[in-house]
Amino acid sequence: MKNPAANLIPSKLISRYGTRDPFRICREKGIEVMFRDDFTGQKGAFSLMLNVPFIFINNNLSDEMKRIVCAHELGHAMLHRKLCRQRKNQTIYEYEIFDIRSSTEYEANIFAANLLIDEREMNEYMSYGYDIVQTARAMNLNVNLLLIKLHEMKDNEALLYALPHLPKRNFLGTIGDNAGEL
Repeated sequence: MKNPAANLIPSKLISRYGTRDPFRICREKGIEVMFRDDFTGQKGAFSLMLNVPFIFINNNLSDEMKRIVCAHELGHAMLHRKLCRQRKNQTIYEYEIFDIRSSTEYEANIFAANLLIDEREMNEYMSYGYDIVQTARAMNLNVNLLLIKLHEMKDNEALLYALPHLPKRNFLGTIGDNAGEL
């Protein structure tokens, strides 16, 4: 069962801080964001150190992917702080940001999709006849994040469009860094 807060908290943050920018929201919430040049396969991490929240992001990622990773890690900060406290090193590591086999990872992805994707803008592109990949590119998003948002809207019966079938549940963990890559 996924956490309904993954759908609710992003809109509250957007309303409170007047932005969808995860970096600005982190600053406002006192979450330290640090860029690491020593990450190789790791995209990011959320950690608590002396009860201070930190987000670490691989500095070698594209700006688009840094924004997605920050939003995803902010999702962990807002949804999974208790889980993080229970871990020995109080850290949640990200190697495959779109791995949806884990409920905590999927919740963080839902959170990121809700934070980064403006439904009105998305619907406007789709009303022009843009397909999912074209819409993702126009919005400077990874297509997989848009698919997560659309499937969440479908699950909540708020989707006006028919969706293609999704591949296997673990395919998102293997995507690259390009906006339109499936």
